[in-house]
Amino acid sequence: MNLPNKLTMFRVVLIPFFVIFLLVPPLQGPAGTLIALILFIVASLTDLLDGKIARKYNLVTNFGKFMDPLADKLLVCSAMICMVKLNKLAAWIVIIIMAREFIISGFRLIAADQQIVIAANMWGKVKTVFQMAMIILLLIDIPGLPSVLNTGLFVLTQAVVCITLILTVVSLMEYLIKNKEVMRTQKKIPTEEKLAELLRLHNLTITTAESCTGGLIAGTLTNVAGISSYFKEGSVTYSNEAKEKYLDVKPETLRRYGAVSEQTAREMVTGILCASGADTAVAVTGIAGPDGGTPEKPVGLVYIGYGMGEEIRVKECHFEGNRSQIRQQTVETALQLVYGLIKEKKA
Repeated sequence: MNLPNKLTMFRVVLIPFFVIFLLVPPLQGPAGTLIALILFIVASLTDLLDGKIARKYNLVTNFGKFMDPLADKLLVCSAMICMVKLNKLAAWIVIIIMAREFIISGFRLIAADQQIVIAANMWGKVKTVFQMAMIILLLIDIPGLPSVLNTGLFVLTQAVVCITLILTVVSLMEYLIKNKEVMRTQKKIPTEEKLAELLRLHNLTITTAESCTGGLIAGTLTNVAGISSYFKEGSVTYSNEAKEKYLDVKPETLRRYGAVSEQTAREMVTGILCASGADTAVAVTGIAGPDGGTPEKPVGLVYIGYGMGEEIRVKECHFEGNRSQIRQQTVETALQLVYGLIKEKKA
């Protein structure tokens, strides 16, 4: 439960209080509306912050990927339903907006089953901003406001409602048009098979160096028929001594940064590339649990190093689940990363 996830959960906790101050009779009125407005603004700010913090400090987790968009939908949909109850927003507008969210969620589920990630598009992000602005404007209720200003506020609110509705439809159409291939029946091709085909296509060889996965990456690759032409060797270097002996990881690196570190993963990749003479390599070191984690290096922390020629990269990952799940997630991510690198270099 890192900071971004705490902010996400805080947003969820604010939702019932927002509804209570807006709809429960004893608390209804100008004061209740003002409190509800403040709660909504605070919740909206947490939506802005959690994503920025997660990306900046690499604190992205599976829980966050699931809960963050869900919290956004709960907040916005709850607010819009309240607006209908208070006769501030037409029900048909809310139906269109909510229908869009259900359609996109279902679309993404189909894409995920095909190992396709559909990123949020620009129109979708702008739509979210206008949705929140629309709700804030609908909540603004200033007693005694001059008629001219009151009319201006009404016109502005209606304009934002119209723009929000247009953006909802436009963003939905863009999602469907740009990703129409997702709806066609496709066979789900395992990552290891796609990687093997890519290696064959470009006549490249690959090697692996594994710590926390204990040979699972090599085992997954060798499930593919014909991989022997491209898979040179795999090294399981579980101990620090093995990393020094077979991968030429420097003792100073292990002492200073530890076996589970970006620096060690980088030297593991470099070492296995030099030792094997392969064109590409992937190396992993991490904490699969259930024991061994610390606040600085928790269970699920995995560094995946991958390289091709002189290009060496390392990705810090934070996986969740039991020991087996963390190891399987590491294998899948490692294969995806080296696949992406080859595609990038050979594009």
